[in-house]
Amino acid sequence: MSLMHRLRWWIAAGMAVLLLALAIPRLRVTTSLPESEQRQDCPVGLGLSGPPEAGVVAPQDRQRMYLCFAHRRFGDLPDEELLARGGALCESDTRDEELKRLLELRCPGLYERNQQIYLAGRNAEEAEAKRRLAVAKARCPRRKPLAEPVRQVRAALWVDTGGIQAWEEGYSGLDYTGRFLAKGKGTVHLTWGGEEAGPVCVVGEVYRQPPPHAKGWQRSGEIGYHSPTGVLRFFGDDGGMLGDVTVAGAGSYRIRAYVRGVERAPDLARAKAVREVLIVAFPAPAATVPRARRP
Repeated sequence: MSLMHRLRWWIAAGMAVLLLALAIPRLRVTTSLPESEQRQDCPVGLGLSGPPEAGVVAPQDRQRMYLCFAHRRFGDLPDEELLARGGALCESDTRDEELKRLLELRCPGLYERNQQIYLAGRNAEEAEAKRRLAVAKARCPRRKPLAEPVRQVRAALWVDTGGIQAWEEGYSGLDYTGRFLAKGKGTVHLTWGGEEAGPVCVVGEVYRQPPPHAKGWQRSGEIGYHSPTGVLRFFGDDGGMLGDVTVAGAGSYRIRAYVRGVERAPDLARAKAVREVLIVAFPAPAATVPRARRP
């Protein structure tokens, strides 16, 4: 092939390549960027319905954890904007518990400050409760027993939930029934309702024989109860304890409960906190066995 023919061939080939390139639509090349480091290892699907408490997250991981849950709260925004939104709320006094936990992950030192405030408030509440309990213990009336008890025990118990409970060692748990006096295996619940927390003066009287019924109380009830261990103590919500109200060891008892200091309201849930409780316990009288008739 002559030089002229070769030159013409190369020119023709070049033009063909150029025309082919112009005929193909230009494609926009995109590259999959790696996932943002801030969003890696988010605890999605691990049973967390909201932000975890900052106290269980290492300080160096809190910002990453904030971004994980900030996207749920504020939407799919750039990390920089999410960080800015959280930073603008660091000094807010929010009562939204989920937002509060979220900001404690975002704002340096916020979790520690909130913990100090919480602990100071809790300590103040506990100190006030102890003071009120001590005052109640000193002022609880000393009442005359119904008869001659084997033992009389006294205590001022703190009540949060409108009732006191008793359980024997090795036994626990009795679902709330709404009944004034209820029992389970090794447990007894006395429930009068009300939402006002405070001290209650409790007296327990233990007899060998049934004493007279008490008078002048707003409400009373009586149940039969089998004691599996022979030691039954009533407790308040603060762990305070009334001494044992059994006298004959394991076996069957009758337990009476009396309360006063409540409003006479049809709905016990609206009643004020009881100020006085009387527990009376005695062995259950033996059942009378009918004599067989002579033929």
